[in-house]
Amino acid sequence: MIDYDREENPDDYTPAIRSLAVLELMFEYMIKESNTVFQNATIVVYTIVARHPFFNGNKRTGFEAMNFIIEDGGYKLRAAKEETIDFIVRIATTENEMKLSEIEEWIINHTVNMK
Repeated sequence: MIDYDREENPDDYTPAIRSLAVLELMFEYMIKESNTVFQNATIVVYTIVARHPFFNGNKRTGFEAMNFIIEDGGYKLRAAKEETIDFIVRIATTENEMKLSEIEEWIINHTVNMK
């Protein structure tokens, strides 16, 4: 997603120095092979969407990263466009910020096994 959009909006994907550490921490310590696909997808979407490591494009990038992990794990996201937008916005909105357990539950309830 970043590579695709970077050509038209290069400044959207320039990470802030402080926020780059959040992404590095996520990949190094939180994403694990021992986690379920849903746990890793939850960590990725929450960290990117709620922590805003980029100046712009966090919701798009978080959704696509989550979707990649889901599909790589043999699942397919099944949700209406409006449901998905609401889900991502709820993660991004600090007043209604979803808990990790709520995010994981949403992902589980909106995926089907493709294996």
